[in-house]
Amino acid sequence: MRRLIFYNEDMQNKVYLDKDNIINIEVVGDQTVESVTEMGRQIEGLITEQRKVGKPSLILDNLLAMGDVGPEARQLVVDLAKRLDYDRTAMVGKGGLMKFGTNLMLRATGRSYRAKYFENLAEARSWLLPLPKQ
Repeated sequence: MRRLIFYNEDMQNKVYLDKDNIINIEVVGDQTVESVTEMGRQIEGLITEQRKVGKPSLILDNLLAMGDVGPEARQLVVDLAKRLDYDRTAMVGKGGLMKFGTNLMLRATGRSYRAKYFENLAEARSWLLPLPKQ
């Protein structure tokens, strides 16, 4: 069962918690500061819900359908990745230049040990689950 949290007809982005308690982000089309801000707000709300019930904060960021992202919006993504209280995040994209850019962004957060880039959703999910004992 998917619980839809964020949906904007103009952007088509979605943020929701799935049956495995993974916060899914589906990024579709070009992104702006406004769309990234709204997704960040929704992600933060789901992280807060997960923490309240003692569950880990796992994020699956699906970038396969993402379009252009301007420099201010990219900087906001870095800022969110530094600030949000997640245990692990898996980013899924098409590879090549996106992989290079995403890996640079992950290093810029200073938390790259909690994040990993994948080109396959199934591999990303299996890396997220189960969360290792700490």
